[in-house]
Amino acid sequence: MTKVKKNNLKKRAINSGIWVTAGYGLQQILRLASNLILTRLLFPEAFGLMAIVQTVMTGLIMMSDLGIQPSIVQNERGHEATFLNTAWTLQVIQGFLIFLAILISAPYFAAFYQHPMLSTLLPVVGTSAIIAGFNSTKLATANRDLQMGKATLIELITYIVSLIVTIWLAYMHKHVWHSPEHEAIWALVWGMLIGSFLKMVASHYYLPGDHNRFAWEKASLKALFGFGSWIFISSSMTFLAGEGVKLFVAKFLTVKMLAFYTLASTMSLIFWQAMLVLAVKTLFPAYAEVMRNHPEKMPKLLTKARLGMVGLGGLAAFFFTFFGDQFMWLIYDERYKETGVLLRILGMGSLAAVVVGSYTGVLFAKDEVRAATAIQAIQIVLQIVAIYIGYQYYGEKGVILALAGIYWLIYPVQAYVMHKRAGLWQPAIDLPFLAISTVVTFFVFRSLNYL
Repeated sequence: MTKVKKNNLKKRAINSGIWVTAGYGLQQILRLASNLILTRLLFPEAFGLMAIVQTVMTGLIMMSDLGIQPSIVQNERGHEATFLNTAWTLQVIQGFLIFLAILISAPYFAAFYQHPMLSTLLPVVGTSAIIAGFNSTKLATANRDLQMGKATLIELITYIVSLIVTIWLAYMHKHVWHSPEHEAIWALVWGMLIGSFLKMVASHYYLPGDHNRFAWEKASLKALFGFGSWIFISSSMTFLAGEGVKLFVAKFLTVKMLAFYTLASTMSLIFWQAMLVLAVKTLFPAYAEVMRNHPEKMPKLLTKARLGMVGLGGLAAFFFTFFGDQFMWLIYDERYKETGVLLRILGMGSLAAVVVGSYTGVLFAKDEVRAATAIQAIQIVLQIVAIYIGYQYYGEKGVILALAGIYWLIYPVQAYVMHKRAGLWQPAIDLPFLAISTVVTFFVFRSLNYL
């Protein structure tokens, strides 16, 4: 293994997993604590507007994603300076193009959602794409080598600084400057930008390795575009199936209900997203290394990984399914009371989501990006149809039900692909868990009288 300490994969994966899980877990605790403070300093609509801004940002980033970091993780040349510098140059160019796209489209989004502030908010937040474009490729090589200690510290420390700045600015807007309510949203914006800038600087000067320089090698470009072309399609599909649905949903929900949904969905997915972070930053590199060197060991590794992910994620989903309303009433004030029942509904959806999400990284590691893209395409179609039908019959409540039910609808498709294309479907894990979840969902939903 080039330029990497030849300690065994298991030890590196465990150490990396501990760092990633601990870092992400602490971030979520801090995020929850900051939300409790910010919901008392900011008006509810601020969270709805920022949900639109962040979704637009995420969409433009993912729909222009060339898979630079996954390429570094997966490619055999992932440690060569020329390859890394070419990837970095491409990343910088991508950052400027994303900002330009945001700058041009901002007035149209403002008109579409009938919120004039978006025409100003989007370009300012869009500068974070330029900042992220200059992030060092040392973040990707740390991911590839499963050496995530320092990279996790960068994420954590910059996140803490971002939260401190955000809370301080929100407090100043409300209690010192006595700004109009709508201006306090800038606290969220500037806190995020400062965090992005600090992460970029730290990626260059805190992580070990050579600094990036501009380079443009044809062989590297060919490799990056060859792998990245399908990543580009897959990322676009991932966005449209996930965060991108908020752009569609925002037309069916009021800004206030969108804020409630955002808070509830963030909470319902907190443990599932922790698993996804673990899968992307630890399991995907481990899967890729096993597929390169010992593909016969893949089923055993996947079974161990998925048992832990489904078990822990399932516990969290069951908790929110049964006690979501009580939990949200405990931590938020009366203005956010409606988030409680939404969390219970979304918790039922998370029961299927943890099963679907536990396969993350497998198809990419097997170079079956086309199959992963097909799953995402089908999910998008199912989601749009479900949301439209739900709204026609039950209004806003029907939209929420459609959002919660999508992972139940997509699981059969994923199971088929994992069986036929990857040979790694695991019904012994999936079916018993989903059977229990179905029974629980049926009785809990009936007790809610939601419709």
